[in-house]
Amino acid sequence: MRSQLEFYMEEIRGRVYRMYELAGHAFMRSIEAFKELNPEISHEVQKISDEIEELGIKIEDNVFETIVRRQPVASDLRALASYNFVSLHLYRIGRYAYKVAHIAELAKDLKHYKELESIPLMAKLAKKTLDIAIKALLEGDLSEIDKLEEMEAQSDKETVAMFEEIIGFLKKMSGITSMSMYYIIVGRYCERAADHAFSIAERAIYVHTGKRRKLGLAYKGQADEGPH
Repeated sequence: MRSQLEFYMEEIRGRVYRMYELAGHAFMRSIEAFKELNPEISHEVQKISDEIEELGIKIEDNVFETIVRRQPVASDLRALASYNFVSLHLYRIGRYAYKVAHIAELAKDLKHYKELESIPLMAKLAKKTLDIAIKALLEGDLSEIDKLEEMEAQSDKETVAMFEEIIGFLKKMSGITSMSMYYIIVGRYCERAADHAFSIAERAIYVHTGKRRKLGLAYKGQADEGPH
């Protein structure tokens, strides 16, 4: 029979998983909204972002209540503190989705002057990073953690390539300054979403091993230095 502590921790894990589902979905839909410059998708994303924020508040309340009432120790306390930490990262990813959706609205009367390739790829890498990190956190499966560093290096290279491509277009085309700025900002949000997923992965390692490990060092220095 499960203890009261186990019951409440399972409930919190369920809410963290739901928050991950919403944040990942909202972020990918926001990229779709920007790619299609579609206000309807933007509105959908903004509503989901509100749900994410409400869920984050519930998780925080649940964590504090469980700590006070059930007085967990050792690995349980470490896990509870981490769930609250992770909900903050998921909230930030939800906010990036909101901001990308807002940019899609601002740009609705503009046109893409190039095929959108780098941003969707960077978004997919960020989403894949998040998938691996949450699986590690909630299922204790750390088998794919080492893949994350290679994915981060790939994302960094893609970011640099995108910046260089935009500079090339700015040199030969006029009237593209606003859309170029939007490309750079949205690309930056993709990069930041991946950073938050990375932090979740580091927390997953801490939850399941009790050891702190800094990720992102294996390929450090192998990607070109970008303007970020």
